[in-house]
Amino acid sequence: MSLLISLRSELLKTRTASLYLTLIGAAVGPVIYLLNVLIDENEIDASEKDPLNALFKILSEMNGTALFPLFVILICTLLPQIEYRNNTWKQVFASPQTKVNVFLAKFMNVHLLMLVFLIATHLFIFLAIAGINFIKPTLNLFKHPLNGIAILVNAANAYILLLAVCAIQFWIGLRFRNFIVPIGIGFALWLIGTIMAVQYKSNLVFYFPYSFPAFPVSTKLKSQLTQVAWASLGYALLFLIAGFFDFRRRTVSK
Repeated sequence: MSLLISLRSELLKTRTASLYLTLIGAAVGPVIYLLNVLIDENEIDASEKDPLNALFKILSEMNGTALFPLFVILICTLLPQIEYRNNTWKQVFASPQTKVNVFLAKFMNVHLLMLVFLIATHLFIFLAIAGINFIKPTLNLFKHPLNGIAILVNAANAYILLLAVCAIQFWIGLRFRNFIVPIGIGFALWLIGTIMAVQYKSNLVFYFPYSFPAFPVSTKLKSQLTQVAWASLGYALLFLIAGFFDFRRRTVSK
């Protein structure tokens, strides 16, 4: 059985619930910000010279630092848990597909949902900005040019900086039958990493993957984005290989 067939099988298993979770998670940040503006119109600085790109920057940073990492932690745990919850690991391994195809198909499924999350987030941001423009028409938001290149770069940074966390959480999600354990570990490490980067600005953040998503919002750390992006790729490859060898040697009876 080819990898594409294995991936299709994974998509069929998860297409409904995971898609709803992805779209709801992507909408959270823009909706919260829009509600804040409805409650307090002074949420937006009317003196901002480029309010359109400023709003995209604020919402993108909120997404990349908090919502996107939390989504990845959840999805990397919940997708592998499908087999544990339905007691179908035995059937998966009895099917005519190799363990490497099973492993890679599940990992690719996670990344497809990550890309859907990023695309949906930016669509919801645009809709939120349209709502803000209706609430405060004096800002004339859509009379300002949108910096599409900056938006793409920010989205790419958010994705790459999370690759290490994704690989680690995916391994943990496959490793533990109880879904609370990987989610608890992921949330705790993300909180520690964010505090280390934003509050304490510790030098350890350069070696701690759960701190990487916070780099774009730190003035001190932002200049090190390229270095950290390569570190994230390296960690992702390392933990993906380690996770596969651990997955391959384990026998799941049910």
